[in-house]
Amino acid sequence: MVFKNQKKINPEIIQISQHNIDPELIDKDAKEVINSLELAGFDAFVVGGGVRDLLLGKKPKDFDVATNATPEEIKKTLPRSRIIGRRFKLVHFRRGRNLIEIATFRSSDKKRVSKNHQGRVLRDNVYGNIREDAFRRDFKINALYLNVNNLEIIDYTGGFKDLKERKLTCIGDSDVRFREDPVRTIRAIRFMAALDLKCEESLKSNISKFAHLLEGVPSARRYEEVLKLFLTGSAVKVLNQLISYDVLRYLLPGTAKSLKDKESGHQSLKFINLSLNNSDERVKNDLPLTPAFLFSVLLWPSLVKRIGEVQSHKSKIPALRTAANLILKQQYSHCFIPNRIENMIKEIWEMQIRLLRTDSSKALDLLTNPRFRAAYDFLLLREKLGVNLNKAGDWWTKAQAENGVTKKKFSKQRPKYR
Repeated sequence: MVFKNQKKINPEIIQISQHNIDPELIDKDAKEVINSLELAGFDAFVVGGGVRDLLLGKKPKDFDVATNATPEEIKKTLPRSRIIGRRFKLVHFRRGRNLIEIATFRSSDKKRVSKNHQGRVLRDNVYGNIREDAFRRDFKINALYLNVNNLEIIDYTGGFKDLKERKLTCIGDSDVRFREDPVRTIRAIRFMAALDLKCEESLKSNISKFAHLLEGVPSARRYEEVLKLFLTGSAVKVLNQLISYDVLRYLLPGTAKSLKDKESGHQSLKFINLSLNNSDERVKNDLPLTPAFLFSVLLWPSLVKRIGEVQSHKSKIPALRTAANLILKQQYSHCFIPNRIENMIKEIWEMQIRLLRTDSSKALDLLTNPRFRAAYDFLLLREKLGVNLNKAGDWWTKAQAENGVTKKKFSKQRPKYR
């Protein structure tokens, strides 16, 4: 580790006059959790990404809390909370749709942490103090602790300085940190892309070197990380870096293979980037994004590779379903997609055929289909890319604008298919 004498290091206290945190952006439920723990005699702070985003003037999506209370003591103090996890015991406090994750300070004593032969941490429920907790975190910019009452920041590792310099630095050696938790390789990519951070060459090379260890990470956890990568407003940059560091194949192997195809790889990348650009714009405008649409885009090139471009209303839905099931099954072990999301993906894909059947007497019934909007947007993306769909996108755009007209009147405007 870089910090060999952790016990002798005193924290830097960042006063309210030294930063620009807006107290109005601090989540009220997080404040309540912290105040409840403090009233019970414990120390508690907002930690990690919440502090980082506040310092950058952003409204954090998540507020994590760190405390010296054990999970059982947290549960006793906050009866509506629940203890989760085995590898890392955490406590979740939920109010409405808001979720506050509460973690007990972890010890940085490596001898008391259970690891496998590759160095990955298997269990880490050894508790410590705030200093130890700071040095066991992954990156310096995530090791800042905010006192919500006086707005002072406690900084043991130099994270405040790193953030001002727009720099990403591991706490300790990146090869050790990435072995302990391979997910840190993709977290590094996400932070570099989302926050436009620079980092040392050794950290960059270790991302590629240790990315293969992601294969040992549960696929359900990889799914959650993929959502964070692509649904937070920097998806285009993230994809380019995942490709550059050769990490994509450990998350979306079918997509990675499609993008390397000599004949269609360029077109596939163009289609995905077009969609991700739209997604990034939606994030900027605070519009919702769905995992189903994301994966329907990312995995579409694999489907096209199997059955060809869906350009005719005569395309066979059973053949599409068979190919879709195979692609999703192959994806399962790398990035587990919940059944509900899988079904939505298949519906979006199948509607690429149904939306071409504009000469059907039941065509307009699709306007009430719960998957219509996503499928329509998907269709427009394909047309924008240059796929000839006989102006079906225009037809459906008019169909929505003239939803009140009779089917008989509108049917006269249907495009003819060969």
